[in-house]
Amino acid sequence: MRKWRNGAFIGSLFHEFIQGVWNARAVARFTLHVLPIALYLLLGVSTAYDWIDGTPYFYEHFGPVLKDVGEVPSAPARPNAPQPVLGDRKNFFSVNFNTHEQYIVQATLRAIGEFCYIFVEDSQWLQTVNDETVRSVRRAFDDAVPADLNRGIYEIETELFGAPPDIDGDKRIYLLLLDIRDKETRGGSFVAGFFSPVNQHRGVLRHPDIGIPVRSNELEILYLDTNPQNAGSENAFGVLAHEFQHLIHWRHDPNEAIWVNEGCAEYATFVCGYQVRNHVSAFQQNPHVSLVNWPQGMQSQVAHYGAVYLWMLYLHEHYGGAQTIATIVKNRENGISGINSALHARSVESTFSAIYADWKVANYLDDGNFADGRYGYQNEQLTLRSRREHRSYPVSVKNNVLASYASDYIPFYPNAGNGSLSLSFEGDNHHPYDVKVIEFQGGQPTTVYDMSLTEIGKGSLLILDFGRSVEKITLIPSVQPNSELPPPTVSSYAYSAEQIVEKVEFNATVLPNPVHPRYWDIIAVPNHAIGASPPHITIAQGVESVISTDPMKVVQDGAIYTYSLYLAPEIAPESVRWEIFFLGESVGSGELEKHNE
Repeated sequence: MRKWRNGAFIGSLFHEFIQGVWNARAVARFTLHVLPIALYLLLGVSTAYDWIDGTPYFYEHFGPVLKDVGEVPSAPARPNAPQPVLGDRKNFFSVNFNTHEQYIVQATLRAIGEFCYIFVEDSQWLQTVNDETVRSVRRAFDDAVPADLNRGIYEIETELFGAPPDIDGDKRIYLLLLDIRDKETRGGSFVAGFFSPVNQHRGVLRHPDIGIPVRSNELEILYLDTNPQNAGSENAFGVLAHEFQHLIHWRHDPNEAIWVNEGCAEYATFVCGYQVRNHVSAFQQNPHVSLVNWPQGMQSQVAHYGAVYLWMLYLHEHYGGAQTIATIVKNRENGISGINSALHARSVESTFSAIYADWKVANYLDDGNFADGRYGYQNEQLTLRSRREHRSYPVSVKNNVLASYASDYIPFYPNAGNGSLSLSFEGDNHHPYDVKVIEFQGGQPTTVYDMSLTEIGKGSLLILDFGRSVEKITLIPSVQPNSELPPPTVSSYAYSAEQIVEKVEFNATVLPNPVHPRYWDIIAVPNHAIGASPPHITIAQGVESVISTDPMKVVQDGAIYTYSLYLAPEIAPESVRWEIFFLGESVGSGELEKHNE
């Protein structure tokens, strides 16, 4: 099995023991080599760890310093160094994510591929890395991946996204296998790899936060962790595919928003055939994270990786496949603007905000058989954790908080008997909301509503037959500003719900206008709030002549509905009949009385 990357070495030692060579030399070899590797295999690949990428650290800390250096190097190019040969030792600059300081990694060239040099940190050789590990990494980068047994990571990504930059005049990419210095903790996360744009800079920079000098390797180099990660595992190869996308993306757009860059990198993992299941699982447990506000620092990022991956996967499946993601990578605009520009270039009429409104529903439903598949995935199976559930009424919740382009998922279940559910929503009037409501029956979605909101962010909806033809509804609000705002962008909202068991009834009356005698006001007052489905009114003269059929106007947040009627002088008021309908059922009728002018 591939993950037992030191299997041949361990097997030979056990064979030595089985043959009865119980001597001091064998015992010493077993102690020095087998036990460290065995403990590593038992502990280092533990699922207690979730990996994150170190690349955002450099964009976060060095972004302003490195702006556009991909096009204008800060120092003259040095003469190309001779190509290394197997066994060469070289010092590389790396970063300690604990202290922010650079340190030197002493490494030896262990393999040369068609597209890569593989260096291994000397302290990791025969501890966490051996010959089979190196061969496996080279095969993945040069020759074959799960998605294509005839091409490796390099060819798949360069054919899709374009060629990487070339600061050193050597087409091969340096792959450095090392124990990345970070803050990994059991049950937490660790840095599995990174691309540093500092290495695309010539000369010396200063860390903008602590002022220490930061030196460039002046190479196309990717860093791959060896502890606790198994560098010869499928997971590590997925990390390598992820980091290589960052290198290519740097050439096209060195100033790309982190969340877009990370989403494209996660997509690169997918397109090479590797899994991102841990990141998706983290998002399923915390689906309320913002898609566009990447968290600062190295903590609490795992769910964000799942979000940005699913976003790119949704674009791939519904808006043009791999070429759409490639267009995003190559587009010079950043963030939401860059995605809108790329979609336009691909002749997609939908905007980022409109697609997000469908995407948030797809994450909850993941049903490819409903609504022509717009709310489903082909390559993932999702089950999201709800913010909270409601099973008793009335409900009144205030001060829920959402970040920009984040969503909550709030299901409601019937409590007692059949009736209706009156649902109301109110945003904070600072940022625009999109609010979806989904009806379910028999465990399957039946209808997705857009809750209509007023200019101040209020809306309501009446769900009929709640408890009979509707067994559940889910409220999905999201904050969707018209432009990408700098983080943190947060908004609060409130909602309420009441289950109405009895039938909705109306008290209807007619009032002549005291100022304009040819105007009449017809008023309908429901005994319960009826949401976003207003009653309609029909005005007829005589037996069959219908003057108009219109929705009534809502006032006082749904407490009263009105309709103003103007009668031409030749029409006698007593000949006019009105009738009010709610959801297709007549709820009131009458005739206008003659008004003494």
